[in-house]
Amino acid sequence: MNFSQHALDALSRLRTQFLNAQEGLADYWSSEELLALYDATFAERIGWKWNFVLKDLDARDWTLPNGTLVDWGCGTGIASQKILQSPIGSAIRNVSLFDRSALSLDFATRKLTQRFPNIHFTRGDALDAQSVLISHVLNELSNAELSRLLERLKRATSIIWVEPSQKQIASRLVEVREALRNDFHLVAPCVHQASCGMLAPENARHWCHHVAAPPQEAFTESKWAKFADALNIVLSDLSLSYLVLDKRSLKPLAPNVKRLVGNVRLYKATASVLLCDEQGVCEVELTKRDLPDVFKAFKKGKIASLPSVEVEHGRIKNWNAPI
Repeated sequence: MNFSQHALDALSRLRTQFLNAQEGLADYWSSEELLALYDATFAERIGWKWNFVLKDLDARDWTLPNGTLVDWGCGTGIASQKILQSPIGSAIRNVSLFDRSALSLDFATRKLTQRFPNIHFTRGDALDAQSVLISHVLNELSNAELSRLLERLKRATSIIWVEPSQKQIASRLVEVREALRNDFHLVAPCVHQASCGMLAPENARHWCHHVAAPPQEAFTESKWAKFADALNIVLSDLSLSYLVLDKRSLKPLAPNVKRLVGNVRLYKATASVLLCDEQGVCEVELTKRDLPDVFKAFKKGKIASLPSVEVEHGRIKNWNAPI
């Protein structure tokens, strides 16, 4: 795709709206052209975040239940697209699309129907369906709207919710977790059912976010270089917050499994790692001397997000995960 200056200006205005979004934001989809531009850029980057989440769920051998899937706030349909391309959504045959914008509903329905001719697509927000997808909506919902949404979501069987990683939005997603954890099993990123460790006063400077890796084309295709340069976007910065819930029984995790939160901070001979489990959120140290292979993997960016870890006196003594 070659971006005209008109297209780049439109994308820049759209990004400003997203960054400044607040409850009650008006429908910003003004044309098919704008939706197509968004789908080829911002939506594709959101899709890379969904790839991270789905890979994580696949590692847990988790799939969506058979039945209808609702894509709530579907935009151009990127969440449904990624689900239907993944083993996670292999049982899905019916998808219901919902968005406040008639233009985006038309766009998403047409695109998805062409790509997935064996899937039956309808329109509606029946949140009592078996599965619900929600993506990048929290900063546009008022507290009252969110409360109504959560009450309706309690009827669903499974929920996958993906958001940007800004601290305020991530904290709001933790509120969602707390509101729903007594009605669902927590699948991911959580490794426990207890109250979120981020709520402890000593963790006020942290927030629950995770770091996805962009695909290689983000650094090799000219469209992405032009897009990033024009909109002042760092393509390698692909962090997210997410929440996956399920009323079905879950397979137990291995002993000592903890969730890696955020980035690993690397120094000359040590790494600082933020881990979460039922005991809470803690910042621990991994040294090159103790675990040279793991430290080398960290430097190469090969970091498992769900390792089995043994910690003694604030130092990681064993890290059992693919390197």
